[in-house]
Amino acid sequence: MTEAHAVRGVLFRDRIGSPIVGNAPKVLLLGSGELGREIAIEAMRLGAEVIAVDRYANAPAMQVAHRHHVLPMTDAAALRALVRREAPDVLVPEIEQIATDELLRLEEEGWTVIPRAAATRATMDRERIRRIAAEKARVRTSRFVFADTLEEARRGAQEIGFPCVFKAMMSSSGHGMTVVPSPEGVAEAYGEASEHGRVGTPGS
Repeated sequence: MTEAHAVRGVLFRDRIGSPIVGNAPKVLLLGSGELGREIAIEAMRLGAEVIAVDRYANAPAMQVAHRHHVLPMTDAAALRALVRREAPDVLVPEIEQIATDELLRLEEEGWTVIPRAAATRATMDRERIRRIAAEKARVRTSRFVFADTLEEARRGAQEIGFPCVFKAMMSSSGHGMTVVPSPEGVAEAYGEASEHGRVGTPGS
């Protein structure tokens, strides 16, 4: 089931209304990238009032939503204050870079979160998910290493072999991803991953 279908089931069980005037189901979209834009459009087609949130202005979903907020969603106090201010019918975490412990507390207090807060917290740890898939679930994956420094990135690239792909641990829309054909490209690719990582942690 997609997020949009899940949201539809929650929002329209009890009522429909008109956005802006106060009686429409309200969606607080936590993350406003391209996927968030599609969720926003679908929710608006169903009559929901959509509030888009992200850490930067003019994100894709903000350009179609009824209104928006710019704030660091990893700030638990700011996230809680916004939820109280907007009082949404449903919170939709569209990205992983959210204060997930606070999201769990909000859910425990009765706020509806789709997907569930626990799922959002699990997906935030990209290294853990990758290792679970490759090492525990035995899913066939490409070879991979994680690097916190340029030197670790150089060693990891040599271990994997060239060409290889560098990517940020957490990013969006493919930013910070580079195909590296030879050792000479490692430093630049590592810099790109570092620059575009949402939480400043590069990976390869």
